[in-house]
Amino acid sequence: MRRSVLAVVAGCAVVGLSLGTALSARSGQDAGDGDFAIYVSPGTIAKSAQCNWVTVHTDVPYRSVEDVSAAANGAEIDVAYSFPDDRGNLVAKLRFDDVCDHVAPPSAVIGLTLVVNGQELSASETVAVRD
Repeated sequence: MRRSVLAVVAGCAVVGLSLGTALSARSGQDAGDGDFAIYVSPGTIAKSAQCNWVTVHTDVPYRSVEDVSAAANGAEIDVAYSFPDDRGNLVAKLRFDDVCDHVAPPSAVIGLTLVVNGQELSASETVAVRD
């Protein structure tokens, strides 16, 4: 009986870890354009929304990033702060109002430029914009 319970618990752990990894890979989402994958949230920027942040997720290990900068439609904006996600990849937080100052309907390009091992890498994603 005890072996059966342990086998079930071990099986659930393996399935849970596998499922978590698959879900966190953001499969099925457009990874943007450029040198690395980029995912902007929210995917639609509603300028009238009461929102604090635009969050940019990447597939770049946080510890390898020496510098990070952001742009909205080519205009440089401040990165309020950055941190590693639960997979250890860089997440950048942009102030919603800073982004809204440079975007207009129907869409905008949100981009990040990273310095990794002395090399400059950039990526961008086009998001919908509403008033």
